[in-house]
Amino acid sequence: MNYKEILLYGVYSDLRTEVARRFLGFLWWVIEPIMYMATFYLVFGLALRQGGPEYVPFLLTGMVAWKWFDGSVRQASVAITMNAGLIQQIYVPKSLFPLIQIFSNTFKFLIVLLLLLAFVLFLGKKPSLHWFALIPVIFTQLYLIIAFGLLLAALIPFAHDLKQVVDNALMLMMFLSGIFFSADRLPESVRWLFELNPMVLMIDAYRTVLLNNQWPDAKHLLYVVAIATPPLVFALLFIRKNERRYPKLML
Repeated sequence: MNYKEILLYGVYSDLRTEVARRFLGFLWWVIEPIMYMATFYLVFGLALRQGGPEYVPFLLTGMVAWKWFDGSVRQASVAITMNAGLIQQIYVPKSLFPLIQIFSNTFKFLIVLLLLLAFVLFLGKKPSLHWFALIPVIFTQLYLIIAFGLLLAALIPFAHDLKQVVDNALMLMMFLSGIFFSADRLPESVRWLFELNPMVLMIDAYRTVLLNNQWPDAKHLLYVVAIATPPLVFALLFIRKNERRYPKLML
């Protein structure tokens, strides 16, 4: 079995295990995001009437993109330490463990994205050719997730306290990623600083495509790729260099 087959089987096993643990099985992948979207619609759309009728799809688009990033990075960051028993028994490239978590979350994200598209259509938005731009947007965010997921997975076995730092940093990052407000509302003098956060640009790209029927800014996508490449290269080199040290760290 080659590494690609191991990766695919790992993703399949992870998804199958998650289904087996839940009473409703794979239906929960559909029910959970529907409940999630319905809650935000009831609270912000009907109860608070926050930001007008356009605010609910604006908010949901940001939350869907963010939850994919947040959940994937959190799970990938501890993937090596969570597989300590297997690592001590046989040799498996350590980068496969975070990748399994990332691609499992990506599969679930695509289901949620389809539900978001249905919700956007339900609200009266009309699809256009611009929606095909979701493909490069999704791949750009996946590249970003892989970069930071692998980086954290590589480092946390050497410094377990880093996990708490990651959890708090992601919480802070959620409020600084433009989920609840647009960068356009910020003064020009500080907007550039806000947009250094790659997730600000990713969330804006989804909104540009889905809500405004426009092409995303290619420069923003290239910036995200540029930001993600150094940590990805470092992570791959670091994991390769320490492949034989990880089992010893798990003792």
